[in-house]
Amino acid sequence: MKAVTAAEMREIDEKSEKEYGIPGELLMGFAGRAAASSVLKNFPDSKSIAVLAGTGNNGGDGFAAAYFLAAAGVSVKVFLCGGGALTKAAALFHSICLKSGVEIENGAPGALDGFELIIDALLGTGFDGPPHGWAAEAIAKINSSSLPVLSLDIPSGLQSDGQAPEWNTVKASLTATMGLPKISLVTWPGLAYCGTVETADIGFPKNLTSSPDIKTELIDDEFIFRAAPSLQIACGDIDKNTKGHLLLAGGFDGMEGAIIMSAKAALETGVGLISLITTPKARGIIAGKIPELITIQAQADAIHSLLRERKYDSLIIGPGMGRGEDSAELFTALMDALPEDIVVVIDGDGLFHLASYLKNQKLKSTVKYILTPHFNEASRIMEKSVDEIKANRLAAAKECSARTGCVVLLKGPASIVSDGEFAYINTSGNSLLAAAGSGDVLSGILGALLLRGAETRIAACAACFFHGKAADLLASKGAKHLKASDIIEAIKNTGI
Repeated sequence: MKAVTAAEMREIDEKSEKEYGIPGELLMGFAGRAAASSVLKNFPDSKSIAVLAGTGNNGGDGFAAAYFLAAAGVSVKVFLCGGGALTKAAALFHSICLKSGVEIENGAPGALDGFELIIDALLGTGFDGPPHGWAAEAIAKINSSSLPVLSLDIPSGLQSDGQAPEWNTVKASLTATMGLPKISLVTWPGLAYCGTVETADIGFPKNLTSSPDIKTELIDDEFIFRAAPSLQIACGDIDKNTKGHLLLAGGFDGMEGAIIMSAKAALETGVGLISLITTPKARGIIAGKIPELITIQAQADAIHSLLRERKYDSLIIGPGMGRGEDSAELFTALMDALPEDIVVVIDGDGLFHLASYLKNQKLKSTVKYILTPHFNEASRIMEKSVDEIKANRLAAAKECSARTGCVVLLKGPASIVSDGEFAYINTSGNSLLAAAGSGDVLSGILGALLLRGAETRIAACAACFFHGKAADLLASKGAKHLKASDIIEAIKNTGI
């Protein structure tokens, strides 16, 4: 499923009416019916409902919802909070409500006593704050109540395009969004205001809602199903060499655990051969824990010949590599010696060294790179504060990709993959993933998936999804906490 900006949603609305001849009033009626159905399904015991409506089309959706709820026998009262004239479509449903006996009062409610649910239909996706006057007053009234709130399309006060709200915003229990989810409904920090998000099909033409011109997509079951052919391991005439060779670099003295988790995750995801460049001391520790691993002594002056003597299909640089001079020297040697046909994942300490490397050198244009930063690592590469990155994560992922020329997997809740133009937002996973070593497991899954020949961005999306799915499986079994090694054990059950 696609996710849209305010401008993209506005274009879908306009084309539906002008090119397909679908009246806006018809779409508003479908939106109102969908909202009423959401109320009856999710709040079946709410028999007295207050609808707080603005004068725009979002308010019109509220009037339409009130009409259908009243027809279903629910007691509804609409408070018309906005000033100015109603839009044409909103005026139609305002009139229908009046003729149907739905009570409408002008102005924000003095109190919400006696109601069991609030429907927020104040400000829609075209809102560009801060809210003031009647809108600010109505938002404050909603948030000061103890009632559950259903927001129509988007919580009032929240902008659509992923921006962190800087002002008072409705905190919804549930958001019923129309047509397609908006960026702020599927990324943080907007998700904190949305409650559960439901997407209603209100009749927009599929050609418009699935258009390639929409640059953002959700990584969900549907996405993975479409990507599945490129993620399959070849069957039949295959051996360990044709299945792919993954090279790791990291796990230096005292940090062996990071690369151990990456290697184990890669093995659970399915690799033919796996080798590791690490320190002499670490080789002994790691080889004893992962007998399937070929270990190689880290020597910066031998890297060029190593990468020429044997073919490696993908490379993970960084987990447990450390940040000392020897690590920096090895990182630079690896980056300078990369052959043209390798795909490189840079993670962990590798991203620390990359930030310095990019100040003096350019990445090879013939090599495909995937960066997997968390917020602090992205901050170092982009030379932006963590708060700036968190304030609009989609924009940050796209900017980081455009700056570096790499596919970027910005880790965090609802991780984002971007190649600078297109972006993909992950829908799997939960807070159990906030555990030491979780990112090392993700890089191992990704390194293994790259051996299957999928595009870098598709492999990155799939790695996010299955990493999150492993945590979802553990949560479904009652897990309240987990270790990174628990995620590794669950990989085999994700269908990867």
